[in-house]
Amino acid sequence: MGLVTLHYGHSLNDETRITTVQDFNGVFMPVIQDADFEDFIIESKSENELKGSDYTFIDPDAAYLILQKLDVYEPVADSYHNNYTLYNKSFLGLIRNDDYCDNHRRYFAENSKLLFEHVNYYTDFNPTSIMRKNVISVAGKDLHPEIGIHMPQTLQNQSTINLKHEINVFYSTSHIQNHLRMGQHYSCLSQASNDIPGRDRLNRKDYIAAAVTDYTKQYEDRPHCFNYDKFFPETWVLQNVTQCKEFFDKFNGQEYQQAKEERKIVYISKIGAGSHRAEGVQPVDEQEEQRLRKLYQNGSLCGRVKNNLIVQHYIANPLLLHGHKFDFRMYMVIASTNPVIAYYHDGFLRVSLHQYDVNSTDKGTLLTNTALSYSAFDLAKRNGTFAGMTETELKNFQIWSFARLQDHLLERGLITDQNWLNNYLRPEFKKAMIHLIRLTQEPFLVQSSIYELFGVDFMLDDNLNLWFIEANSNPMLVGGSEEKEKFVTQMLKDQLEIVVGLLRSRMKRVISYVNSLIEEEEAWMLSSDDVYISGLKSKKAKFAELIKNRFEPEFEPSSGNGFQKIIDENYGDVDRYLGLIGPECL
Repeated sequence: MGLVTLHYGHSLNDETRITTVQDFNGVFMPVIQDADFEDFIIESKSENELKGSDYTFIDPDAAYLILQKLDVYEPVADSYHNNYTLYNKSFLGLIRNDDYCDNHRRYFAENSKLLFEHVNYYTDFNPTSIMRKNVISVAGKDLHPEIGIHMPQTLQNQSTINLKHEINVFYSTSHIQNHLRMGQHYSCLSQASNDIPGRDRLNRKDYIAAAVTDYTKQYEDRPHCFNYDKFFPETWVLQNVTQCKEFFDKFNGQEYQQAKEERKIVYISKIGAGSHRAEGVQPVDEQEEQRLRKLYQNGSLCGRVKNNLIVQHYIANPLLLHGHKFDFRMYMVIASTNPVIAYYHDGFLRVSLHQYDVNSTDKGTLLTNTALSYSAFDLAKRNGTFAGMTETELKNFQIWSFARLQDHLLERGLITDQNWLNNYLRPEFKKAMIHLIRLTQEPFLVQSSIYELFGVDFMLDDNLNLWFIEANSNPMLVGGSEEKEKFVTQMLKDQLEIVVGLLRSRMKRVISYVNSLIEEEEAWMLSSDDVYISGLKSKKAKFAELIKNRFEPEFEPSSGNGFQKIIDENYGDVDRYLGLIGPECL
């Protein structure tokens, strides 16, 4: 028959008898007895009226009320944000609307087809950024061009802007999750947002150092699966009393003194959290050594010093390109945490503009971060050249492609495999990223609407061993050269294709399920603002399963997408890692 709407009126004898029965899930269902009503009407919508599509609800009013009962808001615990929330502080001029997700739900119920026709974005990137200028302007519509870190501070401090309900995807650079409540103020069921609460174990230097140490214990008898000594430079977190004392035992030992005679830099110190682009990174030269010894009283103050520092062995034998040190900036997107679905993407080589010298203490020589090259670019701009290269030549030299690296290694005779990239390097990157997610994913918030892009840094030593250095959320997405701008633009478009594909897949299943509840008369209107769902508890459980992310066939990424899947927890233990991790390593 279809959806039944009950309109209550007056009985002929003024005796309206309404009772309730309780179903197996404890839900009370109204039952009207002796329905001898003068104004009592049973409306049965015709099959033509009920007919919808894969992308529209057959009854938007009922769909909204059904989703209200199936999609229940649960606050994200402050612990996911390290208890650092700013819900009462102004943020980019936005008004905190506690009813935003409910209003968005109603909008989606009435306009669901629009999600499958185009994409509306919220972003706070600078107007001239690659994301805003090259990507969103092509991939969809920027609904709030007035919002961003470019706004005058006076406007940021005034809460005058209501987020539009039409937004499908959030792409923020400003830690929006610390200012707005996920699932209430933004990041609703039919949206996607690019912050993963609980990701700190992956992108904080101190947390990941501890996580790698813990993870290694699982593989003490299987070093071929994961070997700390061939994955991560030996690291000590100085806030950890035991590790701090272990470090100073080495620092005060004869082995360290002998190593210093061979090369000036044996260790490198870093701030454990909150520093990026080479800030807080300091080679342990004589000056830094004396600072550490004084700060920790040569180890006697371990556990009492509040500075969040880590110390790492410095990899002194890096593979060099024409005498210059380099590292890899790779990309990884965790497209879903419910379940975890992750992708690898090629990156590029960042080559130092200074000749490498193992005995140097200069950060520009010892490190390869792009930010350290700006002074060289400025000198080339002012003087015409730097190290014999113009500014344009410097930028082209600084960024190398994978193909250029392989050609260079073949020419030097360091490799002989013409397909070394696919046979060795890319599989090593992918396996490293799988391990990174495995050792850090436990604290991730499990929610269908979240995703995040990470920049992941690696090094090759002169034995072609690959070393993980660090992972960064909110990586720099800038050009610098025409080739790099083209690369970043396409990568971001490919990432959004995956994010939108999962969003559309999820909401197609939601639409189908809600329509089936209506068509099979398992949900019906009690009034204009209330709906009854039979067996609500079991229906909520089924709903929770169907909103877990997976692709519907029509929304799979295109064959030309540059991201390659490395984890999909929709599958079994071996299959979920696409054959990259053997069963003996799980």
